[in-house]
Amino acid sequence: MTEEATEAESVLSYEDEWWEMNCSIIPPEFNRLMLVGVVGAVIAFISVCFNTFLFVVLCRNPRHRHSHLIYLMFLSVADIFLSASYILLFPVNLYMDYFASEWLAAAWWSYMRIMITISHVFISTSAFLICAAAFERYITISKIACQFARHHRLIIIVACLCIAIVAKGPMYFEVEVVPNANCTGVTSLTAIPSEFSESEPYKTAYKFWFRNLLTVALPFIMCFYLNFAIMHRLRIQHLGAKLFRFATSEHRQNIRAATLMLVAVTCSYLASNLLNVVVYTWELVDKESLLSENIRPLYTLSSDLVSLLTVVASACRLPIYLVCNARIRCEVLDYVDNCVLTHLNIKPGLGSKRCRATTVRYCDTGSGYMIYDAPNKKGERRVRSVGTGLDRVVLSVAMGSIKASQSSAHLTVPLNNSVMLIQEE
Repeated sequence: MTEEATEAESVLSYEDEWWEMNCSIIPPEFNRLMLVGVVGAVIAFISVCFNTFLFVVLCRNPRHRHSHLIYLMFLSVADIFLSASYILLFPVNLYMDYFASEWLAAAWWSYMRIMITISHVFISTSAFLICAAAFERYITISKIACQFARHHRLIIIVACLCIAIVAKGPMYFEVEVVPNANCTGVTSLTAIPSEFSESEPYKTAYKFWFRNLLTVALPFIMCFYLNFAIMHRLRIQHLGAKLFRFATSEHRQNIRAATLMLVAVTCSYLASNLLNVVVYTWELVDKESLLSENIRPLYTLSSDLVSLLTVVASACRLPIYLVCNARIRCEVLDYVDNCVLTHLNIKPGLGSKRCRATTVRYCDTGSGYMIYDAPNKKGERRVRSVGTGLDRVVLSVAMGSIKASQSSAHLTVPLNNSVMLIQEE
């Protein structure tokens, strides 16, 4: 009788231990709840608002659809999807454990697979779009004749999305949601790897090598190289501008502003993905050590930070554009004045008159080309000489070439026999 009682107690003890391990709700740590559930959710929401606003502003100007800013337009769309996916995946997952909400758990398990796939697809798409924009900016400032990148931007954008789908799309089928034994409530369901995702060579060749190299290592290396090459080119051209006294030219300032904006975007991408590359390299060298008892908390924190830094980089895009690019800044402020404030019946202040991207007028005076600035409030025009005598010779030759090829997309019809308009893209 004693032996039977002892055996029954051991069975009950094993069942309690199994239930505690598999069916009990483990509340998230306070630090993780604050980092992911509060800070991460707020930043992701700000990112959704910023990028939605940016997409609307860029779409309002038809010229942007035929310029390099089309990359930024579609990049904002990708950032909207990945930021929204972050909110639905990470904070909601913590909330359902913290509040023990069966309703949140049922909703989270219903969309978990599709949201994971969407987030990873658009994270990769964002990286590819940044690489494409950086490559086009590099060939532009390097004077390399490559018209494909300029005339087939939509094809490049679609190719970026297709490559991301090929690399990350199968993630939807790599996870299965199944009942969690006899558990009920929040822990009634669990996720397990699908059978084919653990088979070879799919697991090693595709999931580990092809996917990680294509979507993690390759974009990081390309952006790092292109960013360094662009900054090196900018330094050379800046020294040349000082030599020929063209550093204050509006044309060069516009190109420099657009280039610096892209450099800042690329730097934010590199900074946000540096930890991801470190974790990926560690997994490549010794993945088992990451799952050890001592390293696993650090591994979990690193995984949370990788996702959070990606959302932070997305939220920083609009502030970067406003600081680095005067044209986008003017369009954003004008949209706020004309649409938002007007809709709210708020009169814009004295600072509502924005500086526009002005047209530069070169006039041949017979003793060199002069620049006519926009008239001031009194209607007076200010005339500026262009550089030194050598500069005027160079500009005269350039203007003569421009007049000979009026079919260029950057030219308008001559105003008279001596004045032409040149519009910077």
